[in-house]
Amino acid sequence: MKKKYIWAIIASALSLVLLMSGCISNQASNNTQNEISDSSDTTATAVSNQSDSITIMVSGKLNPEDASPIESSTEMCLYEMVYEPLVKYGKGGVIEPGLAERWEISDNGTQYTFYLRKDIKFSDGTSFNADSVVSSAKHWDPTRFSTPLTNVEKLDDYTVMLTFKENCYPVLIELTYPRPFRIASENSFDENGNFVKMIGTGEWMVESYVPEEEVVMVPNPYYYGTKPNINKITIRKVTDGESRIMALQSGEADLSLADLPSESKSIIESSKNLAVTNTEGTLGFFLMLNQENTALQDENIRLALNYAIDKDSIVENIFGGDAVAAKGILPDTVPYVNDENSKGYSYNPEKAKELLVESGYTDSDGDGIVDKNGVPLSLKLVFQSEEYASWKSMCEYLQASAKEVGIDIQLEQLDTSAYYDAIWKNRDFDMIIYRTYEDSWNPHGFLRSMFYQSEGSTSVCWYDPQLNTDLDEVIKAQDEATRQAKYDQIFKLINDKALVVPLCYPNKQYVYNTRLQNVTVAPTSYEGIEWQLITIAK
Repeated sequence: MKKKYIWAIIASALSLVLLMSGCISNQASNNTQNEISDSSDTTATAVSNQSDSITIMVSGKLNPEDASPIESSTEMCLYEMVYEPLVKYGKGGVIEPGLAERWEISDNGTQYTFYLRKDIKFSDGTSFNADSVVSSAKHWDPTRFSTPLTNVEKLDDYTVMLTFKENCYPVLIELTYPRPFRIASENSFDENGNFVKMIGTGEWMVESYVPEEEVVMVPNPYYYGTKPNINKITIRKVTDGESRIMALQSGEADLSLADLPSESKSIIESSKNLAVTNTEGTLGFFLMLNQENTALQDENIRLALNYAIDKDSIVENIFGGDAVAAKGILPDTVPYVNDENSKGYSYNPEKAKELLVESGYTDSDGDGIVDKNGVPLSLKLVFQSEEYASWKSMCEYLQASAKEVGIDIQLEQLDTSAYYDAIWKNRDFDMIIYRTYEDSWNPHGFLRSMFYQSEGSTSVCWYDPQLNTDLDEVIKAQDEATRQAKYDQIFKLINDKALVVPLCYPNKQYVYNTRLQNVTVAPTSYEGIEWQLITIAK
C-alpha cells in the first residue's frame, strides 16, 4: 500500500509538471507552429484525455525541421508516419507494394521497373507520379545502396526505372528503409535543394511542434489507404525511463515507443489501466570492443569476456524473463541466423580465468584484478540510459561479473549525444554497449554498417580482412543456398573470433493505456504500431 501511495504522489506531481510544461511550450512554439500549419491557433498540449487523441512517448531526437527523408537522426516513427517507400517491408520480411503497385526486375538483376499507383496525393494536395520519384531520387546518395544507383528514368507518368551498377540482392529491401530512400514532395525542398518541410504521402502530417519536446500529428486528408480512427497523435520526447512509466501511470501518456525500466515490470502488471504487447523482435544488445585497445586485440581476452557473463541471469534478473539469452550477435528471428553459425559461449568463469592466465594475466599483487607486466587489466565501458533504460543495470551487472574473473571495468555514463559521438566520431571507449539494427536492416545492412571497411575509411565495430571479403560477396549471391553458406561463414567468423560480446535479445514490448483498443504491433519496429487500427474506448 505504501508503494502505491508513493507512486500516486509522484504521478500527480508529474501531471502538474507536464501540464505546466505544456503551457510554456505552447507559448514558445507559436512561431514554429505558424510555419508548419495553416491553423495558427493549434496548440501542442497534453491530449491523452481527449476522446479522439492520444499521446505517445519516444526518447530520441524530435526535430521535424531536420527530418529530411534523406539524412537525419530524428525519431524513425516520424519517417514512417509521413513518408512512404516504393515498396514496403511486410511481416516476415515479405516485400509488399507501397507507392509502387508492382515491379519487375531485369534478367541481369540491374534494372528495377516500378509501376506506380495513380490515386495518390501528397499531404499538400500535389499529385504523386513518376516525376515525384525522379525528384526525390535527385537527393539520394547513389552509393548508399549495396551497389551504386546509376540512373533513374521516367518511362511514363506512372512508370519509373532504377538502374544499378551490379546485381545485388538487398536492393528491394533497402528501398523499404525508413530513410534515406523515401519519397517526398518537391515542395519539401526549396529552389536550392535544401529541406524545408515534411510533406509525404503517408497517413499523417505534422500540424505543429516544439523542437526537442513534442510533435503534433494529424491525419493526411489526402491519404488513399485506411483512414485512422483517431484525429491527433502527440509525440512527446521523454528521455528518462522512470518518467515514462510515471506518465503512463498518471494518464499523461497513452503509449510508449521507448524502452521502460525493467524494474517497472511489476508496476505495469499490477496496474489495471496498463497493458502490454509482447513479441519476439530482431533486436540484440551486445558489447562493441575497441580494436585499437591492445588488450582486446588478444583473442583470449575477448573470449574470457564472453565466458565471464551469465546471460541467463541477465534475462531473468534484469529483464524478468522478457528477453532471450544471446548466442550470436543477432537472434535467430533474423534471416540466415541459426544455431550452427551462431553458437555463442556458455557461462564458464573458470574457463575465463584459464584464458587470462594463458595470455599472461595473473593477480600478482592480490588486489583481485589480474595484471600483466605490472599493468592491470582495466577496461572502460561506456553506456547511456535515455534510449534503453535497462542498460545501466546491465552494465553494473557486467562490471560485477568481470570482477569475479579478475577484470576491472570502469563505467562511464554519457548523455545520448556524447554516447553516439563516442561510437561514430572519437572512439573514446574500450567497450561500449550497443544494439543491433532491426527488421529490414538485418542482417546485411547492420553487418556492413558495423564491420565493413571501405577504402579510406575505418570500420565501426571491428575490421577483419576475411570478413570484409565475405560481406562484399554475400550481397552478390543470387541463390539462397549460396547466400546461406556465405552468411554461415560470416556469423561463424564473428562468433569464433569473439569480435563482440553478445548479451541478450530483448522482446519487443509496447506498454499502453487500456483506453486504447486494437493496439497492433506493426511489421517493423520503426513503425512501431499500426496507428490506423487503434480505437479509443468510449
